[in-house]
Amino acid sequence: MRDEIDGRLWVAHHDQFALSVEEALAALRSSLARVGRPDGAAAQLLALAIAFALTGLAFTSAAA
Repeated sequence: MRDEIDGRLWVAHHDQFALSVEEALAALRSSLARVGRPDGAAAQLLALAIAFALTGLAFTSAAA
């Protein structure tokens, strides 16, 4: 009886785990597909990094 209960629990948890892994892989696949598309996100991130660098340089030069 105990083996049957353990077996059912394992199957239920295994199926749930397999489903969550499949969902995570699908989300990763779709996010990687979006990286290749030119939607302006890369340019915005680059502009943000440049803005932080310029701000850091301005604060450094102003403090000196």
